[in-house]
Amino acid sequence: MAHYISVLMPRSAGGWRALFPDIPDCEVEGDSIDATVLRAAGVLTEYVQSRYGDGPPSPRELVEIKADDQWASSHAIDWTKAVVTMVPLRGTNAHT
Repeated sequence: MAHYISVLMPRSAGGWRALFPDIPDCEVEGDSIDATVLRAAGVLTEYVQSRYGDGPPSPRELVEIKADDQWASSHAIDWTKAVVTMVPLRGTNAHT
């Protein structure tokens, strides 16, 4: 089962926003970290299946994601406030 790194950022209005650096335009929001991560797994799977079918992009390592200044800047990522977690891509035959 493939896993993708999700970067969670606190929202100024409260709650959290989860982004997937390797899956552009896939993000989810929630009231707590736990709720956001739970929702993120379902949203990730639905998004990848609808957009990529059986050929999702390969996940990158965290060091590569942190080196991607363009992605971090365009999503207002402050690594000092970010929470990073792995989210499984359910129901696919993708391997990492």
